[in-house]
Amino acid sequence: MPAPTLCQAARVIVLDEHDRVLLLRYDEHSGFFFWPTPGGSLEPGEDHTGAAVREMREELGVGDVALGPQLAVRSSDHLVGGHSVRQVERYYLARIPADKVRPGAATQPDEIRTGAGGRWPS
Repeated sequence: MPAPTLCQAARVIVLDEHDRVLLLRYDEHSGFFFWPTPGGSLEPGEDHTGAAVREMREELGVGDVALGPQLAVRSSDHLVGGHSVRQVERYYLARIPADKVRPGAATQPDEIRTGAGGRWPS
């Protein structure tokens, strides 16, 4: 079996003024759903912090993000269209007041079309 294709990604653990974590709900066509933090794959020539800032603008409509430190690295293997993919995600911290998150101002509305919404769990 061939080695998995490597996919680099950046994710952001977004905390609001009450230290709540923002999670985005995504629904799959199969009825399965999951709650990831904002983020996604790096574009060609992009570094992880640049991708994290871009994803915040695209998914949350937040344009001025001061990223904190990288907190973690996670890797997982998936099958995508019958092909093996290893996704390596770097997680960064950002503190953003809840009222500054504006999905309606997202720059890539197609990216959040599959999202069923976000949530600040108590």
